[in-house]
Amino acid sequence: MSFNNSSVAAYPQGIITNNIKMNTAPNRFKYMLMVLLTFISSLAFAQAVFKKGDEFQRQVLTRSNCVLQRGSQTLHVSSFSTLIKTYKVTDVTDKGAYVVITTDKLVDTVNAMDQNLVYNSAKPADPNSFIQVGLQKMINNQAVVSVNKKGEVLSIRRPSTVNDTLLSFTGIQPENLTPGTTLQFMVNFSVNPSMKKGYAWTNTANSSETVYTVYAVNALTTTLTYKTSVLGDNLNSRINGSILINNNTGVILKRSSQSVSTGYEMVNGIVYTATRRTATVEVNIKK
Repeated sequence: MSFNNSSVAAYPQGIITNNIKMNTAPNRFKYMLMVLLTFISSLAFAQAVFKKGDEFQRQVLTRSNCVLQRGSQTLHVSSFSTLIKTYKVTDVTDKGAYVVITTDKLVDTVNAMDQNLVYNSAKPADPNSFIQVGLQKMINNQAVVSVNKKGEVLSIRRPSTVNDTLLSFTGIQPENLTPGTTLQFMVNFSVNPSMKKGYAWTNTANSSETVYTVYAVNALTTTLTYKTSVLGDNLNSRINGSILINNNTGVILKRSSQSVSTGYEMVNGIVYTATRRTATVEVNIKK
């Protein structure tokens, strides 16, 4: 069998076969466009579709052990807390939504200097206890924030503030709602189901740096492990953890973490050097 080279020739703009020209430029353009659109969509943030009336519930269990030292004086403080918050979408706009954050339940047990304090938000606070009265304010106050479609805080209409020293002493993890931060039950990075196990990247924000690594991924969820270093004003922290993420919404279904913080803390106006170890488990659901 032989071929006539003069009857079959290839050109940059098409293919001539037996003198019949088939222009492939439009086909190549369509293929490249499909690849480009697929690539762009893979880099897009998973966006939560907020609807008026939507409610998300966040349940956080925290166990903390802290050693405070000043000279020869040493103070051991341990705590265990159960915290339940509701995030209710009260209005939806073109930019995002308004979310009301309410603390529904708080049970906190603190042991210090052989004294045991138990606070339960379902019961009246002891008016003679500074700690119980302070924690009760978390139940009575609400925060109203406006967020974009990625769950990033745009503004705070009515911030809820609780004494940082009180939260630190009781082992309760504070919630940062400053503009630019992300609602606690959502991630602030793109979720791409095509990512492979072992893929890693680094996020740097203000005084913290986090290295994320893909542990497992499927069509519905992505599991990541992470290591975070935080340089704070009075405490430096190292955090190791894992998160299970809904690929479609960017909502964190479950988060587990362990942290070690060292630095100093102030108790009753006295500065102590501090070493705190904290373990946290968080579960988020849509009600």
